Amino acid sequence: MINQSTSISVIIPTFNRENELKNLIHSLKESFQYLPNENEPEIIVSDDSTNDQTKQLMRNNFPELIWIKGLKKGPGANRNNGARLAKGDWLIFIDDDCYVNQQYIQAYLENMKVGAHKVLEGKIICPDKKNSIFVRQPENSTGGVLASANFAIRRDLFEEIGGFDEDLNIMEDMELAFRLSEMHFKFLFCNSAIAYHPSQPKNISYYFYWIFHFKWQLLLSYKCRRKDPHLSSTRSALITVYEHIIFLIRISYHLVSKLDKDRWVMYTFERFLAWITLPVCIPYLIYWDQLFKHKIRANKIRVSKIVRD
Repeated sequence: MINQSTSISVIIPTFNRENELKNLIHSLKESFQYLPNENEPEIIVSDDSTNDQTKQLMRNNFPELIWIKGLKKGPGANRNNGARLAKGDWLIFIDDDCYVNQQYIQAYLENMKVGAHKVLEGKIICPDKKNSIFVRQPENSTGGVLASANFAIRRDLFEEIGGFDEDLNIMEDMELAFRLSEMHFKFLFCNSAIAYHPSQPKNISYYFYWIFHFKWQLLLSYKCRRKDPHLSSTRSALITVYEHIIFLIRISYHLVSKLDKDRWVMYTFERFLAWITLPVCIPYLIYWDQLFKHKIRANKIRVSKIVRD
């Protein structure tokens, strides 16, 4: 059955990226021109920037769009902040450093109108691939990944499940995908709704952060109920060590078995770095495991309780 009155809100979380944001908005507006007899989607920018340049950009160049000051609580909170103002039946989330193809909105709209899917994955392509350890190249070219950089969801469903989990600084899209999957929602991949995500530079500070980012994977395990916060400290620590080593073995194996010819240099370096820093990373993860357990027990961190049908 086709719904002829589908309305869309595009949510853009931003942080100190005025030029990239400007390019994204221009590409979105160009994609609006290809909509057949539809109301133009609203665009909402939630701004976590540390300066007023984004605010001035919106005021001077895009006064007709919606700008809101962010809460400075991380990317998940920034997306939720924008979504609260949305009036559309559907929400499209896209990152501020992307730009879209001309058929972007039309491709999403066609899939919104036809079928029972309430969650749509968009395609993400890196247009300037470099096989180097000094760049990050986010992609979702074949589907199977609900990436917050480009996806759409029914607004009523997004509100029903409580939006993004604001405890997670990263991997909040993975946690959202877990909750939706637990509720038996299936995701449809929209091959023609393309967000181009340029490569991002990586330096020493990035890799220092990367070494210790695995703590968020720990928290995600608790959020997704793969770990029990009521285990003893010793047993929980042993499980943390075991699971992290198994994870490193698995991704190292995939490096060979699923060779990515465009990114193998970066992946090889990251695996090497993860192994040589293991003696430092393990105590760090054990510390955070105990801290997360304590906060969950004290109800300072929310763990989703999904009711299965």
